[in-house]
Amino acid sequence: MSEHQSPLSRARTRLQAHFGQQTAHQRRPQAEPIAPDLWQWVCTKTPLLSNLSSAEQDKLAEYAAAFIAERPFYHAQQMELTDQRIVFIAALACLPVLHLNLDWLAGIRSVVVYPDAFFGRQEYMDDAGIMHVLEDWRAGEAWENGTLVLSWADVIRADHPFGGQVIIHEIAHFIDGANGAENGFPPLGAHIDPRRWTTVFEQAFARLNAEVNSQQPLLIDPYAATSPAEFFAVLSETFFTEPERVVEFDRELFALLSAFYYPQQRAMHA
Repeated sequence: MSEHQSPLSRARTRLQAHFGQQTAHQRRPQAEPIAPDLWQWVCTKTPLLSNLSSAEQDKLAEYAAAFIAERPFYHAQQMELTDQRIVFIAALACLPVLHLNLDWLAGIRSVVVYPDAFFGRQEYMDDAGIMHVLEDWRAGEAWENGTLVLSWADVIRADHPFGGQVIIHEIAHFIDGANGAENGFPPLGAHIDPRRWTTVFEQAFARLNAEVNSQQPLLIDPYAATSPAEFFAVLSETFFTEPERVVEFDRELFALLSAFYYPQQRAMHA
């Protein structure tokens, strides 16, 4: 491997390995900057990034470069990962923590990308102690071992009825699980009252379930009613993609998400 290779080239070299092949753990590499023309191309093609200030774009570029340098990317099936796609994934993965810090993503150890939805299997136990097996097609997953799994077709999907973005959704799961459990209660800063967070989220979660059960028109993806963890993940992706939906659904909930993701600003103006 040439010492003159860019971090993107090194990442792409690692992709030549078959999905699942392990690479040796190394010390945190020094991230090299993303080429300016490549970064400009990604920002221009991505409304969520083009709307950022110049200072925010510069900071996000640093985060994205570090994200690429610190973990391997793997292709699954016939997926082709170009430099543009790698940077696109890294940029959206870092967007939720842009005003936090990159340490929130330390639990992500690798990224696997499929060309389209992939078949997944999940075992879970219900409140009665009965084990269930769920098998279905997935757009993304956040594995407990630190693997971020994505369907590229869903990553670039532009017709999501609720403004979803699967990368942000899965990153929210990793953020939520930073305290040891995915339960809709991520580690909160000292400026957020945990009692208020619990009360507001529980009430909003119950209201969404009632709306889903009564088949009312919905502002939020009904998948959010699945569990508190999915509620937080769906709200997080909607907060970044179509924040007006969260405002209309629950203004106090929006204020809490603003305080969480933008701690220095405390709250965004709706």
